Amino acid sequence: MALDATCGQGYDSVFLASLGLRKLFIFDIQKKALEITKSKLENCSIELSFFELCHSKIDTVIPKESLKLIVYNLGYLPGSDKQIKTVPKTTLESVQTALDLLQPGGAISITCYPGHEEGALEENALVAFSKSLASSSWNVCYHQFLNRKAAPSLLLIQKHSS
Repeated sequence: MALDATCGQGYDSVFLASLGLRKLFIFDIQKKALEITKSKLENCSIELSFFELCHSKIDTVIPKESLKLIVYNLGYLPGSDKQIKTVPKTTLESVQTALDLLQPGGAISITCYPGHEEGALEENALVAFSKSLASSSWNVCYHQFLNRKAAPSLLLIQKHSS
């Protein structure tokens, strides 16, 4: 099972659905994002569950240690109200919760967008949090462009297998 915690325009959900997993959970706070994603997954053969909820509420729906992969694509829905966006507080809550939802060997992928003020704060908070994770339980990798400060960055967190 996998989770797209912030489905946006559905591209990550389409990719996750192509992996052949049994079930995909799809979250977004915007109905429009869920509708866009549903339309892209009309012919999908795996079980899909859609939730118009904040990503900080994933533990209200998903059982502990049930997910192989969790994907976050932070920021705002392109072409919509930029005031509706992910924020450091709820994103940190969600990622902290997500750690308990991962199976051993599972991973979290987080794409950050530091090109706007809130996005930079969110990225900084996530990097600081990730640095605090015990290396005995977690592998953490952070990729950012050194010569393009406003470019998206990628944070990967993997739970050890044992």
